[in-house]
Amino acid sequence: MRVVLASLLALGLVAPSPAPPPRPTLAAAIAAIRAYAPRAMEEQGTPGLSVAITDRAHTLAIITLGMANREARTPVTPRTRFAIGSLTKAMTSIALLELRDAHRVSLRAPVQRYLPWFSIHSGGAPILVHELLSHTAGLPDDYSATLGYLYSVYALHSAHTLFTPGTDWSYSNDGYATVGEIVAVLDHRRWSESLQARVLDPLGMSHTSPVFTPETLESAATGYEFRDDDRPAPLHPALVPSRVIDFVDPAGSVLSTPGDMARYLRFYLNRGVTDGGRRLISRSSFERLTHPDVYRNGRPAGSSVTVLDEAPQFYRQYGFGLAVFGKDPQYGGDHVIGHTGGISGYTACFQADITRGFGVIGMANLVEEPLHPCAIVVYAMRVLRAQSLGQPLPAPPPPPPNPADVSNGQAYSGTYTPVSGRAFSVVGVPGRATLTDGGRSYALYPRGTDLFWTPDPRFALFLLHFGRNASGNVDEMTYGGTWFGNQRYFGPRTWRYPSVWNRYVGRYENDFWGSPNVTRVIVVKGALTLDGLQRLVPRSDGSFAAGTSTVRFGAIAAGQAQRMTIDDIRLYRVDLP
Repeated sequence: MRVVLASLLALGLVAPSPAPPPRPTLAAAIAAIRAYAPRAMEEQGTPGLSVAITDRAHTLAIITLGMANREARTPVTPRTRFAIGSLTKAMTSIALLELRDAHRVSLRAPVQRYLPWFSIHSGGAPILVHELLSHTAGLPDDYSATLGYLYSVYALHSAHTLFTPGTDWSYSNDGYATVGEIVAVLDHRRWSESLQARVLDPLGMSHTSPVFTPETLESAATGYEFRDDDRPAPLHPALVPSRVIDFVDPAGSVLSTPGDMARYLRFYLNRGVTDGGRRLISRSSFERLTHPDVYRNGRPAGSSVTVLDEAPQFYRQYGFGLAVFGKDPQYGGDHVIGHTGGISGYTACFQADITRGFGVIGMANLVEEPLHPCAIVVYAMRVLRAQSLGQPLPAPPPPPPNPADVSNGQAYSGTYTPVSGRAFSVVGVPGRATLTDGGRSYALYPRGTDLFWTPDPRFALFLLHFGRNASGNVDEMTYGGTWFGNQRYFGPRTWRYPSVWNRYVGRYENDFWGSPNVTRVIVVKGALTLDGLQRLVPRSDGSFAAGTSTVRFGAIAAGQAQRMTIDDIRLYRVDLP
């Protein structure tokens, strides 16, 4: 048979099988990632971007793009530091797990064993240490906002858990502030000193700082935030440098370089072993760190809703300061971990495939919205996995959709008339909706379900919020406290509310972690709201419920409240629109 087949081939009567495509090289994979990086940076809108790619043995590539400081035209370099925000959390977990390996802390012990003064209203259910690490303790997120973390832990004594500890998942920076204090107490030194000695130094992260100070920020990229953060961001928001601050927080105050973060990723790729061959935490601690924690009923812990639209699988399962992607079909069952972070003008994103031995970290100097630098990380991971399997390298993701794309634009068509004042029209067709008035037209840009931003300067301070009737048809719209109804609206057009609420209406603001925060209290259809979106539900003691938070007004002067407190966060009236 072989002789016959060979003869037929020689005569050209049987076509030879096509040769398989050549296996993609690692160099080709890195080149594909480099080629996509400028587009990823542009689509995020960040001034600068730093990316590190590593395998288990060494850093494969460092990609730096854009400006560390736009005003000085200083480029991003491999030595430029970025704040990594919540990527700090897993580092704090590692320090605690070292103490666990030394039998100085039990993950199943109540927090009060190590912090006797710790207190929160939990319905009598104890909070266990591991529940802080996996966000399953039910602690609120940022109940207080301070530059030093310990007050945030203390302030919880007046808070209530969001659910019975160990039964659900809710992200909490305050939980990691509490973990950091446990580390400090057990290690008999500041959290920052413990992190330096237990994590940063052993991993060789010599260009990393656990805290923000003017000195540590001197070699960092300038963080940027939106100049006009008191209103919805336009398509191309003006940016300003974020403030230089002192900041210490076990949940998010680490500054690092791409090279150091590559060393950090190799700790995971080598299953808890440093570049120098030292096992930093035990194998059992590494398994607890990098696998989903479990609720008290045995189910894997993690978010039941999408946390990040740009990376929907993040946080579906959660370990100790790490998202776990074990069930993500994109990774074919590989053991993949990752996390995102954002703080005061910076964002970060990383993933590491422990099974195949590669990881990617992206860092940017732009405030947490609109996107983390996850796009390049997710694409790079797809490219590296394809290369490791000998498969063709995937094409870059398609460009983002047109920001003015409104799939059901016709639903919003109509003439919208206020109780008093000028009406306007919305002309909608599939794929687009346009606000028109007196010959002027402005596109509507989706910002959520029935929420739109428009460049019309008359609607600069709030999003346009459309409402629907019982049949699901759009029949009304609110802009701040102004209500509009269209031809499909047949309900009331005026609403009553307690006159005392008028003293609460206004603009309140304060700075948190170096960034200003502005909230407007307005009455919408007889309801007191925050920014027209979060309803304030009156309570019998004079406070208001805002979701899971408590809002109080005080310091009445000149007939108006001068202070608003959201949980333990204080904002003060500013006499501006």
